[in-house]
Amino acid sequence: MIDTIYIPTLGRHARQITFDNMTPNAQAITTLVVQPKEAHLYPKYPTMVLPADDIGITETRRWIYMNSMDIKYAVFDDDLKFVERTPGGPKSKKPMDSVGWNYLLNKTSDWLDEFAFSGFRQGNLPPAGKDYLTTAGVNCAFFFNGNKLPDESELDWELSTTEDISMVLQLFQKGYNNRIWDKFGYLSNILVDGGCNEWRTIELINDNHAKLIQKFPEYVSWNGIKENVMGGNFKKIKIKWKQAYLDSQKSKANLLDFMQ
Repeated sequence: MIDTIYIPTLGRHARQITFDNMTPNAQAITTLVVQPKEAHLYPKYPTMVLPADDIGITETRRWIYMNSMDIKYAVFDDDLKFVERTPGGPKSKKPMDSVGWNYLLNKTSDWLDEFAFSGFRQGNLPPAGKDYLTTAGVNCAFFFNGNKLPDESELDWELSTTEDISMVLQLFQKGYNNRIWDKFGYLSNILVDGGCNEWRTIELINDNHAKLIQKFPEYVSWNGIKENVMGGNFKKIKIKWKQAYLDSQKSKANLLDFMQ
């Protein structure tokens, strides 16, 4: 079973979109991760308090990672709604219900006996035609088996945004594979007030995109510009998720051949 779902949150004590849209059986294992300066603002929610204020989302994720190495857990953004695809139904998708959450949590736990991490595909993407994808990109909503992950000191936690992309590519490069839900997905609005938007700017995002390309030149490249995003031009990137994992397996095979 999944032991804990963590939701890091900042500046949204009056609007907990993710938690409030989860069903009671999912909420029962969910904890908000809050900064000390906001701990008093969540009397009706289960909380875990970070060791310091204003440490940023990357350091927050690193702290959760460090303190969850012996459990199966999830980390969700705080502005998500979860949906289940309903092929052949009156609508293409519906909000996840308690039956869906129970199935997802149990099945994902089973997956994490084999895979180091898992997650949701975006719910507004075209359906993949199957319940899940193996070796795929994921952000915003993750599951991890802490017992299967590398030590946090083995990962680069430098980037202040795009931390999800950086982590996934690093795990793939180290040979850790994943399985991602398409039957279940998340919907998100990254422009909601609060959270990372209290300090994240379009310039910072573009700068970290450039750093991603520097760190992963074989797998990340520029992919055009989207105008009028957060008051500026959003420099899009293209990511070769699967290639990062496949290359790790080639390197492993080459090493084994060399040692024989």
